[in-house]
Parts: sequence; structure tokens; C-alpha cells
Amino acid sequence: MEASSFRRQTAGKGYDFLPPEPSIRQVRRMPRMDDVADAEFVVVGKARPRAAYAGVRNDNHHTTFTTKAPPPVLVAIVAAVLRSLEVWLQRASLRGFAALAISLFVLVFGLTGGLSGLSQGGAAPADTLHFSHVTITPRDANGMRILLINGIIENESGVTQQVKPIRADLVSDERLTASIVIEPPTDVVYAGQSRGFSTRVQYAGGKLPEVRLSFMP
Repeated sequence: MEASSFRRQTAGKGYDFLPPEPSIRQVRRMPRMDDVADAEFVVVGKARPRAAYAGVRNDNHHTTFTTKAPPPVLVAIVAAVLRSLEVWLQRASLRGFAALAISLFVLVFGLTGGLSGLSQGGAAPADTLHFSHVTITPRDANGMRILLINGIIENESGVTQQVKPIRADLVSDERLTASIVIEPPTDVVYAGQSRGFSTRVQYAGGKLPEVRLSFMP
């Protein structure tokens, strides 16, 4: 009887079951963008063609400079010569060094003097003082026959020249018949200028001689 009463009590008990509350899910919404009704496009700059960019990128090989290093053999020779000279200078005495310095000075001075002499010799003017428009005219003066000699001294050397006394030789049939000295009209003749001179010589008559002019030494 106890068992039956227990079963009845057990069967008569009630249980309450509560279902879990449904979870509320939050749906993420994308921000709403305003609708664009009108759009205005502005051209910022003119696009450069691809060829221009290619030319800029490929210009590196034009501006590349390569320097050639000196040959190692030449460098070694120069270094050996300098080393030998340094060793010789260290071993040389004071007299030897002085003799070397004097020899180098004489060599340089001689070369400089020789070159200057050559330059002066090459720059010497070919034309110095010379005579032009030389004439010889026979005349009578107080019953005497004379020869009037006229001429011009010209300076075409480009520098001022000193005028020396003039020697006039009268030559007839390749024979010297008379010789006189003419005083110059001036002491110097400047570059590009000329001076005239004149003199009289007694003349015996006969064939007109030839006059040859020169400057006295």
C-alpha cells in the first residue's frame, strides 16, 4: 500500500519548464550616404604621354660618365721613379744636392735664354730703314757742274729706328768714281714715317754716274 501511495504522489506532482528568452540581435546598418544629384568634373592638368615619361626614365644612360683609371704599369713606373729619387735625396750629401740644384737652374736658364733668343730672332723685322725715290740730277751752279741727289728714308719696321750717316757712292762702268757722306735729316725715324734728304756733289761731266746709298756702320 505504501508503494502504491508513493506512485500516486509521484504521478501527481507537476513541473514547470520555462523556455529561454530569445536573444535580440543587433543588425549593423551601413551609414547612409547622401544621394548625389549633380556632379561637376574639373580637368586639373593635361596628361603627359607615356613616351615623355619613358624618355625621362631612359635618360640615365646619356648622363653616365665613366672615368678611365690610369694604367697600372704607368702608375708603377712613376711610383718607382719617385721612390728612387727620394732614396737618392736621402743618401745624397749637402754638396750633391747643391750641385743638382745648380745644374737644374743652369739648364732651365739656358733653355729659357735659347728660346727667347730664337723668338727674338724670329720676330726681328725683315724690313728696316731703306731708301726710296732716289734721283740724281745734273745741274749748273755758278758755272760749275754739280749733281743733285735726292731721296727718302722710310721706316717700315714697326718700331722707331735710329738714323746713321748716309754714304753715297758714285759708280760709273762698275768703277767707284766718288764717295761722299751725307748727314741725315734727323736722328730717328718713327714707325711708319719717312724723311727726305738732299745733297750736292761736284760733277766733272761725261756719262751720268749711278748712285748707291747705304748707311754708315
